[in-house]
Amino acid sequence: MTINHHLFLLFLFATNCSSYIQLVLASPETESQRDFHVLIKIKASLLGPTLSALPDWDPAAASPSHCFFTGVACDHQSRVISLNLTALPLRGVLPPEIALLDQLVNLTISQTNITSNLPAEISHLASLKLLNISNNNFTDAFPVIYPGGFPSLEVLDAYNNYFRGPLPANLTNLPKLRYLHLGGNFFSGEIPESYSEISGLEYLGLHGNDLSGHIPASLGCNLTGPIPASLGQLKNLNTLFLQVNHLTGPIPATLGSLPYLEALDFGINELTGEIPATFSQMKQLKLFNLFNNHLQGNVPQFIGELPFLEVLQIWGNNFTGELPESLGSNRRLIKLDMATNNLTGLVPPNLCASGQLELLVLMENGFFGPIPEDLGRCNSLSHVRMGKNFLNGTVPPGLFNLSRADMLELNDNFLSGELPPIINGDRLETLSLSNNQITGRIPPSIGNLLALLTLSFDQNRLSGSIPSEIGKLNHLSKLNLSGNSLSGEIPSELGECASMSLLDLSRNSLTGVIPDEIASLKILSTLNLSRNQISGEIPKEFMNLTSLITLDLSFNNLYGEVPRQGQFLVFNENSFAGNPGLCGAPYQNASCVAGAAANANSGEQNPLCGAATKAFFLCISSFIGLLIIL
Repeated sequence: MTINHHLFLLFLFATNCSSYIQLVLASPETESQRDFHVLIKIKASLLGPTLSALPDWDPAAASPSHCFFTGVACDHQSRVISLNLTALPLRGVLPPEIALLDQLVNLTISQTNITSNLPAEISHLASLKLLNISNNNFTDAFPVIYPGGFPSLEVLDAYNNYFRGPLPANLTNLPKLRYLHLGGNFFSGEIPESYSEISGLEYLGLHGNDLSGHIPASLGCNLTGPIPASLGQLKNLNTLFLQVNHLTGPIPATLGSLPYLEALDFGINELTGEIPATFSQMKQLKLFNLFNNHLQGNVPQFIGELPFLEVLQIWGNNFTGELPESLGSNRRLIKLDMATNNLTGLVPPNLCASGQLELLVLMENGFFGPIPEDLGRCNSLSHVRMGKNFLNGTVPPGLFNLSRADMLELNDNFLSGELPPIINGDRLETLSLSNNQITGRIPPSIGNLLALLTLSFDQNRLSGSIPSEIGKLNHLSKLNLSGNSLSGEIPSELGECASMSLLDLSRNSLTGVIPDEIASLKILSTLNLSRNQISGEIPKEFMNLTSLITLDLSFNNLYGEVPRQGQFLVFNENSFAGNPGLCGAPYQNASCVAGAAANANSGEQNPLCGAATKAFFLCISSFIGLLIIL
């Protein structure tokens, strides 16, 4: 055996010992086979009602059998051209490998429970014409579209998700885009002026967001100046829509003489002044929208006496005073949105007298007093948003058991009392009681909210243990219980919440160790367990949490060596501060080295760093042994 041969063997052994790299030789695959493997990767990233998603997507099959998978369509060369997973009971994430389906024309993943971010790589789909991801749970910012991305895209429908941040600005680079729907999300900021440069745009939907500023002139009808008083002469007028313009000045009092007017919408303008007293004559009015203007004054008492009023939306103005006590007494009210004004007083008691109230939005005002008990019996409610007021007293128990509700936001008030022992709601997706004075325990029945996506009980006075039943919430994406007085151990069942992306249990009195099962949360991006009394070592399995971006384990009683591989390479010492028993990276204190030396002299293994030290010396010993043999 030659010296070069010896050195080659030594090199191979040393490389394997230090890096643990396996060299896998694979034969080249056809494009059709690649499509098959991408579909199997998508299947592996999703879960279904019985954990396994898309049961007929068989990994043991071979191309071209993938063309017969549920929702898949292929061309004559067995290339995937359409993927339609509408209304399938799926959850999990959409993997970036989907961008390898380079012949895909139609991607429709609508009405599922897919969570996390939309992968930016998706814009590499050069053949894609239709992208429909509506009615899902995609979160965070809309991904940046790569230069030259989506060259064929005609339809982009992202309606009703959880996208946040500014509207995507580089959509102007999509040469064939004609339909754009970004409504029903949480986008904020202004509408980009550049949207007027999307030359082929036929439809633009941006409603139902948190947008501010002005509508770009190039997108509206651009009507300016005051509303003509002469419109009051159109005695037979039934509908008057002047929304989304730049109209200024007061609302003409002459409009009150339109006896047959049923729908009036002046939303998103620059109107000033008060609601004219003459509007009390519009007895046929059903829809009354004045949102997002600069109107002021009181909401007139006659508004509550309009006999046919169904929709009243005046959010985003400067209205003051109390709401009419009679509001809702006409037994027809369906939608009421008064958010972001300066309204005060009690919440009117008869808002749901119709039994048809679906939308109740009173957030960001100065309402005080208790929440009316009747609202807890309003089974028609779907959206309840009353956060950021001065409401006090206990929450009506019935609000936690509304069969049609998908959102209950009561955060940032002065609500007190305990949570009811029985909580139900098959459709509830958002439950927020943050920053109140709620006491008592979290009831185990919280596990009944099987559709829940966001659970925020932070900054209250809750005590007792965290119920293990939360582990039943397979769709739960964000759990925030921080800033309470919770005690006991962290339930290992939380590791069963496969859709979890944020877990914040900080600032409590939790004890015990960090459950290894938390490492099963493959899309977890934020983990905060700081300022508790947690002990034990940091689970080594956490190194495999590749989605973890924010980690805070500070100010606990943790000990042992901080993991030095995987995702832990990106965290600094602030993530681990206040744990005197921790050693090693990222802060190189001497405790690990000193402990290893002391235990080496005594013939004992260092409990903090022994495993890593043993593995290192075993590798070196084997290497030296082989060197001697050769």
